[in-house]
Amino acid sequence: MKKKFLCSLVLVLSLALSADAEIIGTLNRSNANIPESAEVNDVMLTQGYKDELLASVFDKNFKAEGTSMKFYDSLMLMQLALNKGDIEVFSAPEFVGEYLLRSNPEYIMRGFMMGRNPIALAFGFLEEKKELCEKFSKAIEAMENEGKIGLLARDFITGPKAANPETVKFEKFDDAEIINVAVTGDMPPLDYVGADGQPAGFNTAILAEIGRRLHVNIKTITVETGARPAALKSGRADAVFWLQLFSGYEDFTKQPDIPEGVIVSTPYFGWNKSVLIGLPKK
Repeated sequence: MKKKFLCSLVLVLSLALSADAEIIGTLNRSNANIPESAEVNDVMLTQGYKDELLASVFDKNFKAEGTSMKFYDSLMLMQLALNKGDIEVFSAPEFVGEYLLRSNPEYIMRGFMMGRNPIALAFGFLEEKKELCEKFSKAIEAMENEGKIGLLARDFITGPKAANPETVKFEKFDDAEIINVAVTGDMPPLDYVGADGQPAGFNTAILAEIGRRLHVNIKTITVETGARPAALKSGRADAVFWLQLFSGYEDFTKQPDIPEGVIVSTPYFGWNKSVLIGLPKK
């Protein structure tokens, strides 16, 4: 099972394989510590990743061997590393890559990879918040059945709002429970924080709809990607946006990718394609 799990993490890490570059940037998954992530990477470089891929296309500078991964706790740090030449490219989900290419004219797409098993967005909670997790899941399932999630995805991911994510206002309820949710801003236009420090985009729209349905007051806090588990464990956040792997397990909530003491909600959006972002060769 461990080998199957490790080999299925190709898309989570968005593994890119380069002839010239030795280091590929990727956001810290937070679902595993750096040594564990490094072990996953070593396994993928030598075992079975081809079986996990549906398709992969790289420019002429890339081939399927000879690279390693470097993990970053925020998109900004990863972009700085690219500009400094510390990494050759970094990986991003397809929709995030499209946003970054639009907003950064100097960026180019160096390739893409498509995996068999999708990555999904969900909410992470501590086990003691099981009741709240179940409420979020029921709201998500109702939104999916009603087509609401599809409408929000169309507006905020593939529609005109994707280029300039709108700030989403949360409905306020008198004397209602306050739910603190950690956002990162590291996956625009999915998880996005505007220049004014206010969360916007698709995830925030999903969160606002959940808050309205549960009749609770949502309050967001901004943390780095790598600090999400700490925000939960410290009690600073009741929930965090979570990336979840679907790797063939019948019950995705039982996968070893989830740290001990953490539970996740029903997922609400997924993808299986990642792109490689880089700068033109000098």
